[in-house]
Amino acid sequence: MIVDIEKFNKAIKIIGNPPFEQTLGWINFKSQENIEYLFFTDDEINPSIACFGRLMRKKGIGKILDIAGEVLTKNISSKQIAKYYSSIISDSKCDMITCNSTGEYNCNFEIGLRRAGFTRPFGYRTCPLTIFVDLVGERKPDRMWKRNLKKAQEYNLDFEIVDAPTIDDATDFVRFFMELKEMKSLSYSLNVDKVLELTQADGYKLFFVSKNGHRLCGRILFIDESSHKSYDVFAANSFESRKYSATHFMMENIFEYLKNIGINNFDFSRVPPSNNETDSVYLFKHSSGGYPVQYNGEWQWSKNKYLPLLFCIYNFFIRRAHNY
Repeated sequence: MIVDIEKFNKAIKIIGNPPFEQTLGWINFKSQENIEYLFFTDDEINPSIACFGRLMRKKGIGKILDIAGEVLTKNISSKQIAKYYSSIISDSKCDMITCNSTGEYNCNFEIGLRRAGFTRPFGYRTCPLTIFVDLVGERKPDRMWKRNLKKAQEYNLDFEIVDAPTIDDATDFVRFFMELKEMKSLSYSLNVDKVLELTQADGYKLFFVSKNGHRLCGRILFIDESSHKSYDVFAANSFESRKYSATHFMMENIFEYLKNIGINNFDFSRVPPSNNETDSVYLFKHSSGGYPVQYNGEWQWSKNKYLPLLFCIYNFFIRRAHNY
C-alpha cells in the first residue's frame, strides 16, 4: 500500500536495519525540485517490508518507478515478498519499475520478485557485489594493506571524528571529492549544501584524516546502532592523500571506532572487480581483510516486453553508462 512519508518512517523504525538508501537523510540528500516519491509498506501496524521509490518520466518508455533497496524482516516469506511487490505494481500505476536491492542475496527474495513478475535487466548499471568487514572476529588484511598502514603511521597522521559538521567541513569534503572525481573519472559531483545536510542527518557520520592540521581525505558513513551495522556512503580523497596512504589509515581508524561503539559489521557498499581501472577499488577494499558478498541486485518489471529493451538502449547506448 502507498503511505505518506511519516508512516513510512514509522515502518522502517519498526522493522529496523535500513540500508542508507532507504533513510530520510538519503531522501533529503537526493531530493530535487519536481521529483516525486512514493512510499510503500505491507502493513501500517505490523510491517514486514517497506521501501520508497522516485517517479521519473522517460520519452518512449513512460512513467518509471525507481526503487533503491528495501527494509524487511529476517523471516519474511517469498509469498509475502511477491504480494508486496505485486501491490507496488498495481498501486503505482507505472509503465516500468526498476529495483536495485542492496540486501544480502536471498533465494526467497528472488523467488518472491519473480512471482510478482520481475525479471533481471538486460544490463547491470551497478555491480551486485560488495565487501563486508567483520569487526568482531579476527580480521586478516593482506600484505598490501599492512604495508600501506605502516607507511601512513610513519607520517604521524591524525584521525578526526566530526560530531557537529559545519559548512567548512562540507566544503573540504566536496573539494576532496572533486579531486577524486578527476582521478577516477567519476560521472557525478557533490553539492556542499547537500553534503552538509546529509552529514547532519540521523545515523550519518563524517570523518577526516589530516597531517599537521592539513586535511587530506574524508569519509561519510551511515551507522545503524540498533542492528550493529554500518555502511560506506561517500569517499573523498585529495591528490595529496595518496602520498601518505591516508585512506588506509582512515579506514583502520574507522574500523576501530565502529568496534568501540558496538558495531559488528561494515559494508563497503559495492566493489567492481574487473580487468580495467575500476579493479583498483576492488583491490583496495578486499585488501582490508573483508569478505565478498552478493547483493540481491537489479530487477525490472514492465507493462510490455519492449520496454526493458528500450531502457537498455537508453542506459548503455544513449547515456553510455558502464555495463557491469
